[in-house]
Amino acid sequence: MSLCPRRPPVSPQARAMAQTLQMEIPNFGNSILECLNEQRLQGLYCDVSVVVKGHAFKAHRAVLAASSSYFRDLFNSSKSSVVELPAAVQPQ
Repeated sequence: MSLCPRRPPVSPQARAMAQTLQMEIPNFGNSILECLNEQRLQGLYCDVSVVVKGHAFKAHRAVLAASSSYFRDLFNSSKSSVVELPAAVQPQ
């Protein structure tokens, strides 16, 4: 005896429709990057500071890791919220 109510069977077409909802948003990638940059400029949701020759730059770990294998490897080996880059790097 089951305490759960029995559900009517779902047709294969209904199941396929429920699993394949697709939405198209023009320029979604650019919009996301613009929003992330605006958040960074306001200091919102930044989870790492990158220090170069004494200058600290707030950043999003996910953005740095997605755009640079150097940062991806660095973040995989360290969970520190402050990262100091080698002196050879010039801040801009």
